[in-house]
Amino acid sequence: MSILYLVDQGAYVRKSGNRLIVEKSGKVVQWLHTFDLEQVLVFGGIQLSSGAIQHFLTEGIDTVFLSTYGRYRGRLVAHLGKNIELRRIQFRKMDDPAYIIESARSFVAGKLQNYRILLRRHNRSMSNDDVEGTIHRLRVLIDQLKDTSTIDEVMGFEGKGSYYYFRGLSKVIRNLEFTFEKRTRRPPRDPMNALLSFGYTLLANTVHSAVNVAGLDPYLGCLHATDYGRPSLVLDMMEEWRPVIVDTVVLRCINRNIISLKDFHFQPEVDLPPDGEERDDLKKEDFPVLLIHSGLRKFIQQYEQQLKEKVFYPRVGARLSYRSIILEQVRMLVRDLKGEERYVSYEMK
Repeated sequence: MSILYLVDQGAYVRKSGNRLIVEKSGKVVQWLHTFDLEQVLVFGGIQLSSGAIQHFLTEGIDTVFLSTYGRYRGRLVAHLGKNIELRRIQFRKMDDPAYIIESARSFVAGKLQNYRILLRRHNRSMSNDDVEGTIHRLRVLIDQLKDTSTIDEVMGFEGKGSYYYFRGLSKVIRNLEFTFEKRTRRPPRDPMNALLSFGYTLLANTVHSAVNVAGLDPYLGCLHATDYGRPSLVLDMMEEWRPVIVDTVVLRCINRNIISLKDFHFQPEVDLPPDGEERDDLKKEDFPVLLIHSGLRKFIQQYEQQLKEKVFYPRVGARLSYRSIILEQVRMLVRDLKGEERYVSYEMK
């Protein structure tokens, strides 16, 4: 199955027989068979013909709309999964305080453990004492996490672990062109934060697609609070994958000079909100740094490469792509909800 990323502004997409045709300025720039299509990501000013839209809806092809610079706007939804009984089970389980806290601990423990593994992997050749200290602190947090009894406590450990982790992550950047002090989101205040934010948007869409395939309701989770329009279950399940997929790709792009500062647009006159404050009403004019077209293409290529990489997945005893493992993890959650087995977060190797 393939993923179609539409990033060329002004492009037009139409369906012709069993093919999708992408045109720009009256010329065909790309085409692909429709039967091999799993998801379409539309960035900015790109037009879809009515025939293409109807095909996406009819075939259940997940179609996601983002801004030119990768901010999520919405998606085409043909229908919810037909397995209403599964969603009824999901709603009942998410009302069970004991189940919620145990699942939340599992998601956060998986995230913190993968934080440790990623830092340890990058620190092997550096032997930075600060990074080693961060790895130890994360280990302590994972042990202490077992004694938490409320979601607020779990989220507190997640926040503390992320604070330590991003401090450690700044120490494994080898490209002196890039600097990184801490995680900032809305808006990202430097190139590395811009890459992280864009990558997490892509990851959320990947996980969202897997949740839809499995028939679960993406808006009801346990770790992230339920709020209008927030895909809480997607946010829950993507936690363990942030370091495995996105952070790995970001470090690769920076440390191997795949992406440089030339792939960003800087706006020095932006009136930033106070440090630590985040805003959801931002337009591109409000961002101090933006990943431009060249950078988007490079990052998407590396992101897809990471999702296609095959690793050994012990639960099935075979090598699977990361994209397939994400779906298998969601299916494990389905079995967890049904009481068939407990969910175990994926641990990167």
